[in-house]
Formats: sequence, C-alpha cells, structure tokens
Amino acid sequence: MKRNFFFYSLILSFIFFTYPALANFLVTPEQNLRLELVGSSRDQIRFCKQKPTQVFGRNAISPSLACQFLPETEVNLDQFFTEELTDTEETQWAFYDGSSKQLFPIVSWEGQEPMNLISVVRSKRGQFGVQVQRKKDGAYFFYRTKMQNWVI
Repeated sequence: MKRNFFFYSLILSFIFFTYPALANFLVTPEQNLRLELVGSSRDQIRFCKQKPTQVFGRNAISPSLACQFLPETEVNLDQFFTEELTDTEETQWAFYDGSSKQLFPIVSWEGQEPMNLISVVRSKRGQFGVQVQRKKDGAYFFYRTKMQNWVI
C-alpha cells in the first residue's frame, strides 16, 4: 500500500512540476500571420542564421554570415528556406538591421496579445518553430508552426 502511494505521489509531482514547462509548447493557428517590422527600413533588414551557442534565446549572427536581405515586396518566410537540409543540428534564425542589431517583429492573431518574434528555429528534421515573447509581461513561448503561414 505504501509503495503504491509513493508511486502515485511521484507521478503526480512529476506532472505538477513539468506541466507548466510543457504547456508553453503550442501550435500557431492555420492562418496568415503578419510580422510587423517597426522603425527599420526594409532594404536594410536581413534574415540571418544565428550562432549555435544556444538553440533558444537571443544570439549574435553566425560567423558565416548566412544572411538574406528582405525583398521590397511582401514575402512568406518559407521562401528563405529553399536549400536542402544538410545541417545535422538545429538552427536558429532572426532579423537584423544594417548594424547587426537584432530586430523583434510584432505578431498577433485573434485571441492573442501582441508578441515579439525572437527567432525561428529549424529542427534537424526540417520542422519549424518560433520563439516569441509576450509584450505585456515578457513571458516566452515556443510555437510549432508552418513557415508558409508567416508573411513579412
């Protein structure tokens, strides 16, 4: 009897402590999500691969300078990922201005408060996620997503 009680309390403790961490892994809605870049000239904005020191967080541009300038017209983010997946590691991508300062586009959708896009993460298997930070309280979230839904 004591063994069962200990086992069940261990399981409940695990669920209680891990649920808040796992609850932040969400999925974006199946709609176009528009990124708003405020205060920067579009012809100076680059979408760059970041240093792989951290998978999540704010990182500097990769030394290889794997960057692409934004076209003047509206574009879906999936157009930046046309190459074959050759990396064996997760990669992280973000927006930067002409002086290599990271930019944080704003995104929101119905029922969601405005958030800053921190980075796009591409998994080893070619799946995508976005790291966002809620503007109101600074909380971080990671959403699994489809790149063709993101418009800039």
